[in-house]
Amino acid sequence: MSSKKHRTCGATGDGKGRQPVSTSRGSDAVTTFDRAVDFIWAPSRDGHRNDRAPGESFATAWGITQMTWDDAVASGIVSGPLADATPAQCKAIYRADYWDALHCPALNPGVAFVLFNDATLSGGDAAAQLLQRVVGATEDGVIGPQTLRLANAMSPTELIERLTVADEKYLAALRNAPLFIRGWDRREQACQAEALTLIA
Repeated sequence: MSSKKHRTCGATGDGKGRQPVSTSRGSDAVTTFDRAVDFIWAPSRDGHRNDRAPGESFATAWGITQMTWDDAVASGIVSGPLADATPAQCKAIYRADYWDALHCPALNPGVAFVLFNDATLSGGDAAAQLLQRVVGATEDGVIGPQTLRLANAMSPTELIERLTVADEKYLAALRNAPLFIRGWDRREQACQAEALTLIA
C-alpha cells in the first residue's frame, strides 16, 4: 500500500440527489473535490478531529494518519504537529497527495469521486493500481496518459461499477477486514450511489 495511508473505517449513508457540480477551482461553486471530501468527512466516516479506529496504534485526524501528515510536512504542504491539524490543512493534503496525484481533474467527475474514496480507504498506490487493472493499463501505480486515455474511453457508469467491485475485493482481503468489512462495504455502496449522480 502507499505511504499515503488513511485508516479504514466503518460507514453508513445513502447517495444524495443530483446537485450542480463544478470541477474547476477558483470559483464559489461546489467542486467535485469538495463533495468528495464532504463525503469522507461525514460523521459516520472520517469527519472527526480524532478519528482513530478501534485497535489502531497510530494517531489520525480528519482521516489523515500520522504517517501521511509527516510526509506532508516534509513536502511543505502543511506545518506543525498532527495534534493541531485543522480541517483546512487536512483538505490541502487530500488535494495534493490524493486528488491531484491521482489526476482526478482529468477523469469523469463520478469516476474521480470513486477513485478518491478508494484512495482514502486503500492508499493512493493501491487505488491507482486498481484503476489500471480495471481499464487494462500497465499496473505500475502511476497514473499517466495511458491510464487516463483508457479510463476516459470507458463508460463512466461501467467504470464506477467495476472500480467499486475491485475495491470491495481488495478491502475484503485485508488482515483487519473481519473487523471493518461491513462498514467498508456500506461506504463503497454509498460512494457508488453518489458518484452516479456526478456523471457528466
